[in-house]
Amino acid sequence: MMARSWFIVLCIIPVLLLLTGCSHGQKPSSMASAKGAFNDLRAAVRNEIRDPARATEVTGLVDQLEQLMIEAGEGRNTHTTRLNALIANYDAPEEDFKAAFREFNAKRTSRQDQILAIDQKARSLTTDKEWKAIAKAAAHALEAATRVEQGM
Repeated sequence: MMARSWFIVLCIIPVLLLLTGCSHGQKPSSMASAKGAFNDLRAAVRNEIRDPARATEVTGLVDQLEQLMIEAGEGRNTHTTRLNALIANYDAPEEDFKAAFREFNAKRTSRQDQILAIDQKARSLTTDKEWKAIAKAAAHALEAATRVEQGM
């Protein structure tokens, strides 16, 4: 009976190793995923907008959105570092915390305003048909950018 148990264990172990060895690699970072989403958006713009001048201009807007996403990620990291330093300082006054949040929120609001302006400019440069064709890629890129800003 004991030999049979060992036999079963020895048969199961290779199967488990095979199954766990086939698992997917490490999940890409939110920044890497967002960069890929912005590349997909650029490709959608080039595929859908046949006028080269308008396609170039809209692609430039995508570049601006990507830069805002990078700034958002950096801003979140800077804010987190600043808050951690304040939390570690037993004598940090409440006003320092309030100032940190005011500055972070002001920068975030400014980025949101810039995103809205870019969105309106992109809409004005595209036809309804072009916009509908690239809207899914645009939504995906903005969702990915949101994950970067939220640190997800």
